[in-house]
Amino acid sequence: MNKIHYCPISPIQRQFGLYVTGAGHELTKPGEPYPHEYHSSDYYFTWRNGRALADWEYQLLYIRDGRGTIQFKRGKSIPLHGGTVVILHPGEWHRYRPDPKIGWSEAYIGIGGEYLQHIVSEPFFLSSPIIIRIAPNGRFDHDLIALVDEILSSSAEHPYTLALKTATLIASLCENQVPRHGKSSHNVTIRRANLHIAHHLGEAIDFSELAKRLGMGYTLFRRCFQEYNGLAPLEYQIALRIRRAQNLLVSSNVPITQIAAETGFRSLAYFSKFFHDRTGSSPMQFRSRSRLQVENDP
Repeated sequence: MNKIHYCPISPIQRQFGLYVTGAGHELTKPGEPYPHEYHSSDYYFTWRNGRALADWEYQLLYIRDGRGTIQFKRGKSIPLHGGTVVILHPGEWHRYRPDPKIGWSEAYIGIGGEYLQHIVSEPFFLSSPIIIRIAPNGRFDHDLIALVDEILSSSAEHPYTLALKTATLIASLCENQVPRHGKSSHNVTIRRANLHIAHHLGEAIDFSELAKRLGMGYTLFRRCFQEYNGLAPLEYQIALRIRRAQNLLVSSNVPITQIAAETGFRSLAYFSKFFHDRTGSSPMQFRSRSRLQVENDP
């Protein structure tokens, strides 16, 4: 049975920065007209005219099974089939429809807000159109359909919770994107590199030599490392050093000069510069503020 629901958005929901605008799931049988005419005029479109979402709304469209196509103004038709997720952007002209000989089953959630704009953009997703192939009938399918049903039944009672759940669902797609995590054939190698860096935190590492020992050319190694971790190898090592220094400053009475040496910085001045650049405070200020906070905690 086809079900859709549109959610009115209050000013306070907009202030929250994340809100659900609607949700639904529909089945279009072979030969059945599409789209169905019971949609709101804000969302209804014809294949001839297409549509563009409002300038503050994204839509998560999931084709559960069947087959069809989607088209964007600047490109040719893209095939859609079961296990395909599309994230539609505000103001982006598009049109889609099932194959009239086959039909399809779809589910969708509309979502907007300033917070979402940071998620649905580079580097978390490549530029639009965002079309993701996933395993049909898997965990995402289960979670999305459960969330759609929850929105249909309780959107007025739990608008903030449902908005956050939708953002979490989108985040799960982000975490499984190849551009964010590098090619799967190299993931194990990059994790081995991460462990090596963590175990030699205070040492100078020849990353070209490390790549060679791991069986990769340095150019490929650096690119895959950056894609997987979001940082170049040396920046990653420095980030781990700073985090280790923060832990020592808070949990021990080790002198700051010794912490600088243990975390691989060649001098106290060098350590203090990097620490301030990344935390906004000097090592001494960080230690004092952290201890004061602990003393004031009830």
